[in-house]
Parts: sequence; structure tokens; C-alpha cells
Amino acid sequence: MSTRAASVPDATIGAPPQVIATAASGAATTMTSPSQTVLARRAPVFSSIAEFSDIGISVPFTRNRYSRPTRWSVENPPGRRRRTTRVTEENAMPGPLSHITAVEMTVAIQGPGAGLFLADMGATVIKVEPPIGDPSRYHRGVRNELPQTAMSSQFVAVNRGKQSVCLDVHTPEGRSAVQELLKSADVFLSNYRRQALERMGLDYASVAALNDRLVYATVNGFGPLGPDADKAMLDGAAIARGGLAAITGTEDGGPMAPGGTVADNTGAMQFALGIVTALLARERTGKGQHVQTSALGAQMWLQQWEMTHEWMTGTHLKRSGAHHPNILGPYGIYRTSDGAHFLFAVALTNEAWDAFWVFADDPAFALDPTWDKPGKRLGTGVTQEDSDVIQERMREVFASKTAAQWQAFLGGQQDIIFERIQNYDDVRDDPQALANGYVQEMELPVTGKTHIVGNLMRFDKTPVDELVRPPLLGEHTAEVLRAYGVEEDTIAAINERAEQERNRLLAMLIDT
Repeated sequence: MSTRAASVPDATIGAPPQVIATAASGAATTMTSPSQTVLARRAPVFSSIAEFSDIGISVPFTRNRYSRPTRWSVENPPGRRRRTTRVTEENAMPGPLSHITAVEMTVAIQGPGAGLFLADMGATVIKVEPPIGDPSRYHRGVRNELPQTAMSSQFVAVNRGKQSVCLDVHTPEGRSAVQELLKSADVFLSNYRRQALERMGLDYASVAALNDRLVYATVNGFGPLGPDADKAMLDGAAIARGGLAAITGTEDGGPMAPGGTVADNTGAMQFALGIVTALLARERTGKGQHVQTSALGAQMWLQQWEMTHEWMTGTHLKRSGAHHPNILGPYGIYRTSDGAHFLFAVALTNEAWDAFWVFADDPAFALDPTWDKPGKRLGTGVTQEDSDVIQERMREVFASKTAAQWQAFLGGQQDIIFERIQNYDDVRDDPQALANGYVQEMELPVTGKTHIVGNLMRFDKTPVDELVRPPLLGEHTAEVLRAYGVEEDTIAAINERAEQERNRLLAMLIDT
């Protein structure tokens, strides 16, 4: 069984990752030892774009409204990992994947999201980062709300529970260190471009030669084959190409993007599923294999019903605004008299349908034979004209009462499927989400206590480990490499090279 590296911070890596964002924003930076790092910031004077050609993305560094001097130390940051000893087979954590070690070279959301799943399930996930770190560390938010010295919300969302090893894989020492990790790892996962992995000597053939039991998993934008196999992707590109934007929006308007990062997150789900499936197959074959998924494929998986229906019938689904493009009838979102919104899905019984119209002060409408069966109320056998009529009537009746009145009535009807539309604050405080652990508190450096989306799965025989904050850049470099037999002078050289390369990139960004 593979062992799990300890979680002791690396005190030799140099300045914390937040220095990069500070300097990139035009700040004055004093770089000393990590425990004494002082970030003396001035008002930023420009914005710039950092190009990361190996991974095919650009990262904006922009103005930040936090301009007062800030002192920050990594000596004892809040939320430190509690495990400080090497975990072996005898004292492994009980999560269902606690026997698995994964080496991750990923950025943004789709790749790290799969690593997050493995970490949540108890796996040891070693995130190998370049000298400047995962670029998503520096995404400050749509209005740059976060302090420059803070972890970004994007990084926090998909990197908890991991260990950070910071090195330059383009150097002999860095490449050799990664190879040492891979020789005994169970999984290697990456969303770097194929050509970048080849340049690093981390293509499938090279890695499989080191460890034929290793599951080698890669994910990209548009699939491993075809003319666009190497095309760069961000979330919106897969949403556009995968058809979701085409059926999202109002009928008389243009296509719209959904509010969440749908392509990246569904891509991460498919990526994680592929990895775990390959691990299961290894139990039978004894061998690893190359797993490949994509954001485009995940988008198509997300819309299997809608696509299959359109291809079977030849009928093009239309954008329907507050309604589902493939469901006729009352199904949809409606506004109350005081401005709240409810999703009404279906009344499962005629008794519930009758009760709805009695409450709506129009009991006669319940007698309309067009809607006298549950199947009809979900659109079976009805026309678009019928659907238009009832949707207009539903808008009228919902607008006649307050949200509190509708909640009181609908909440007492077990056979009516509905939900009030909630914003993110509502979701955070939802007693159902809290009861299931879907919302968790986490203490972070600089910003302090916050809420995050927790582990969504429960296992009664193999409970998962407690949630652990995301790592600082290079926090575990020395400890992990020592655990894998890397000599101290080599570790020192790796850290020195990482700091040199980081400073070089900082100079490029400042001079842009």
C-alpha cells in the first residue's frame, strides 16, 4: 500500500504565493524569509495579463481596492493541516480512498475539481505547482473584493485538503523529483496541454514506463481526438460549443450563459468518475491505463435527454426563459406579489391539483380536462398552445399572493413538487444543506472564517476525513520530497530555482 506524505509546511520555499499577486498589481514588495514576509503595498497603477503557455490560459492581474499596508506571516497561519506525521497503512485515515496517492498538475477548476473529489474521499493529493503557482490562486473576484494577500475564492473552492509541492519541472532536479513521486503513486491527473506534458517528459508513455500500475488521467476542452484536440478552453467555450447556451435564455432573446461554471464543474465530475473507474479496473487487471475526458463531453452528458429528444424527433428545442424547453405545462418559475420566485414542478395527484386551485381562488380551473392527470401536467399529450395558456394563468395566480402565503400553502402539500428560488446566502443558511454538511465553515489565512461547499457524499463504513484548508504555495515541498527520499541539497536547489523563476516572472509582470 502506498503511504501518505506528512503535512508539515515547507519553511524554505521563499515568499508566499500572495507576493506574486501583490507585485503583479504594481505593489511595492519586500521579500524576506516566509515567517517575516512583509507586503508593503501601494495603490496599483496598472493591470496586466500573465500568459501561461504550458496550460493554455491567460490570467488577468487587476486593480484591487485594498491599498493599506498589510503584514502577513506564514509562521502559524489559521487552518493548518492537523496531521503532522507520515501516515502509513497502520494509521491511515478511514476515507474510502485513504489508500490512494494522487499526483496532480492542474489549474483553474476542471482539473483541480477532480483532485478535490479524491482528497475529499481520503486520498493523499500532492498538487505539484510551478514556481508562480496555480494561476487561479490570484483570481480576486469580479470586483476584486479580496485582499491581495488572500487565497482566491476559486482556489479555495477546489483545492482544499491537498499538499502543495512547488518546483520547476523544466529543471533536471524538478523533473527527477516529480518522477520519484510518480514511481509509487496511484494516480497522475492533469489538465495541462498534451504538448506541455510532452515537453516536461510527463507524457503517458514516459510515465507508464515508470509505473505501470499508475492511472494516468488527462482532461481537456474538446476531447482527445479530432481537429480541436489541442484547442484551449475556458468554461464558457465548452458551454457555447456544447449547446447549453443555445437553449438558455428567453424565447425572444439571444443565447445566454448559465450563472455557474457548469462546464468546468461537470467536467471535473466526469474526470473524477473516470479516475475512480480506472482504479476499480486496476483491481481486476493489476495495471493502470490512460483515462481521457473533456469539458465538451461533460456538457453533452449533462444534456443527454434534451439532445436525444431533438435528434430522435427532429424538433428543435427553443429557449423558454423561466420554463424548461422540453417540458410543456405549468412547470416553470413564477413571481409572487412581493417579488420572490417559486419553481412549480408538478402536482402529483388530482387532490393536490384541486387544492392548489382552491388556494388560488379559482377552483373551477382544476376541472379543465386538459390537466386532469399527472402526466398531462408534465406535458404529455398537450399542445404548445395549451402550455401557453396555463403558464399565463400560473403567472397570474402566483402574482396574487405573497411568498409567505405560497410557502405556507405549498409547504403543507406533500404531493406538490416546488421550491422557492434561493440565492447563495439562502443556500448557506438552509437548514437542509446544513444538516447534511453541504455547507461547512473553514478558517483561512488573511480572510479568516468563511463558508465553503462541503463534501457531498456520506459513507457509513468508510467515513471521510474532516475538511482541511487549501495549501499555501509550496507549503509541503520539503516534507513531501524528504518522504520520497530526495536529498536535502537537492531540495534546497529545487527551492532556490523555484524562487529564482518566480522572481523572473514577477519582473516580467511588473515590466509589462
